[in-house]
Amino acid sequence: MNKQFTTISRLVKSGFLSFARNIWVSIAATSMVVITLAIISTIITLYILTDISIQKSVDKTGVITAYFNNSVSEKEVNNLIGELKSYSQVKDVIYTSKEEARQKFLEKHQNEPKLVDSVNEFKDSENPLPASVAIKSNNLSDYEYLRNLVGSQRYTPFFSSIRDSQKVIDRLQKIIIFIQKFGFSLIIIFVIVTIMVTFNTIRLAILNRKEEIEIMRLVGATNAYIRLPFYIESFLYSFIATFVTTGVVYILMHLLSFKIIDFLGLDLNSLVNLPGFMIFNLPFTNLTFFSKIILNIFFINLISSILLSFIATYIAIRKHLKI
Repeated sequence: MNKQFTTISRLVKSGFLSFARNIWVSIAATSMVVITLAIISTIITLYILTDISIQKSVDKTGVITAYFNNSVSEKEVNNLIGELKSYSQVKDVIYTSKEEARQKFLEKHQNEPKLVDSVNEFKDSENPLPASVAIKSNNLSDYEYLRNLVGSQRYTPFFSSIRDSQKVIDRLQKIIIFIQKFGFSLIIIFVIVTIMVTFNTIRLAILNRKEEIEIMRLVGATNAYIRLPFYIESFLYSFIATFVTTGVVYILMHLLSFKIIDFLGLDLNSLVNLPGFMIFNLPFTNLTFFSKIILNIFFINLISSILLSFIATYIAIRKHLKI
């Protein structure tokens, strides 16, 4: 047990010494990892905030308003509302009667006396404003299906007109697609650059220790014993870069969180869950919303950086360390 511990200690020490010997090269490699992780962190944060903002806007933009024909009876209205609520894509159906529509119109245009007078000229039985239903979709992805459903032959006999927000929905979806494509492209570019820089750093470390490696071979050192210090060195880049990046993100999040909340018009009490791909997304934890984001960024960065370092080191060892 003591012998194994001594061996591990030597390997770790060797990795640290190799990192220190080529300190400027190591700093350059670590900096590239930091830049890559910073981009990943930015994309994750933008995606989370965009997702929350869009989900928040579903109640406003994800609504289809269908206006009833005057000939539709109260019984038919109730049956239609019940039928619409039965669809899994529907979050809620809100009915507005002719009287409520008139009252809302008068409240909305109370500072426009000509409009108010023109509506008040009609008796209650002659009310020109139709009854309507506001159909809220569960998600923006359900919106097009519901719009086509309400506009189908099944419902056209009951509705005189339909008002939707498809143009707004299309814009929101384009924003999501742009963030995904642009972010993915940036990440791929810097992942390749990071692998190349880490590869070259490990290659230089192998060449600088060529004589030392030859001596280790002669005295019977195993392949694993020779290789592990290089992996430890590359993992040092990962750990340092992860903590530096997470620290910077934490400071920025701490300084800007309330400005972000105000800008997006978010309610802190409602910010509980993150998008589904997040690692730490437990609603019953005592973590604040932004703490969850930081925690997710830390572990995603750590896993990503270790994976990148491992790939780069593996390639460098296979190419330049012939053992």
